[in-house]
Amino acid sequence: MHLNWKSKVSLPVYEDATLNAELTELVRAANDDDAFAALLHWAEGKIALDLQELLETHLYAVRDLLDEVPPSSGVRVTTPTWLECRTAHTRLRERLSAEVEAAETLKAQAAEAWHTLRRKTAESHRIRFDRATALDADGLERVGTLHKELSEAATRIDAAFEEHVEACHHLALRDEEFLVFSATPGSIQSHEFDEMTPAEFEKAIAHLTQRDGHRLTRRQGGARDLGADVIAITPDGRKIVFQCKHRQPGGRPLGSPVIQTLNGTARPVHQADIVIAVTNGSFTQPAEELAAEQNIHLLAGLDLRRWAAWGDPLLEVLSLEGAQPS
Repeated sequence: MHLNWKSKVSLPVYEDATLNAELTELVRAANDDDAFAALLHWAEGKIALDLQELLETHLYAVRDLLDEVPPSSGVRVTTPTWLECRTAHTRLRERLSAEVEAAETLKAQAAEAWHTLRRKTAESHRIRFDRATALDADGLERVGTLHKELSEAATRIDAAFEEHVEACHHLALRDEEFLVFSATPGSIQSHEFDEMTPAEFEKAIAHLTQRDGHRLTRRQGGARDLGADVIAITPDGRKIVFQCKHRQPGGRPLGSPVIQTLNGTARPVHQADIVIAVTNGSFTQPAEELAAEQNIHLLAGLDLRRWAAWGDPLLEVLSLEGAQPS
């Protein structure tokens, strides 16, 4: 026996005598280098296996985080920030999904690193750890790299949630402003539009236009209005022509004939810079397509709610704020 340190470890005893004898002979033949190489082999394997456990825990944790973030389709439509909320949730879910894929890759690479260590030291521990032998980067060096990548992944996830929390906090503050405005007399809710007569609907649109600071030149249409129910002038001199179409709840959507009529008079007759068809109902797809072709703005649904109920300026809703007069 060449080993010269004291040990509390005793040789195992097997039922087979030949096995006991062979094991005893191998131990007697072992020296310090053999024992130290075996210890190094065990230590490397333990480090690699510990990393696999860390990565598996990390993978499950990221999957749980992803499950806790509601899909964008689960974001309720309450205020004008709903689209931004959905975008924020989608962005966070995409980043977490990418981290799940990255964690799965790291876990597979850690397993491969462990198998590499096992294969390279299976035949001779002493050769593997000889001072003259260059260690391969595919072994424990790779495990060290994976540890670093795991730390970087945790940092990325923390950053993703910090950005998400900051974005949602900003949106929550804006939501509060919208909700406060919706409780004021200047806010008109969807159900209030539905309860109006066509004449009251035109007056409401005129009121909202004036609320935005536009100067009214026509408050209500009539038999000879030629498609212009409400006309206003913006502070920068642009003329807005509205055609107002009130619908009873559940009524049929407005079709392309409405757009054709408006297109035939708004600019040629009224010299409109901005042409708007507004309804408390909805528009058909052909009407939407024709309006897009003729540069006519359709105001309904969520856009009408943004303007009427939550107080967003009309030109902002229509993405016309800051546009130059024609």
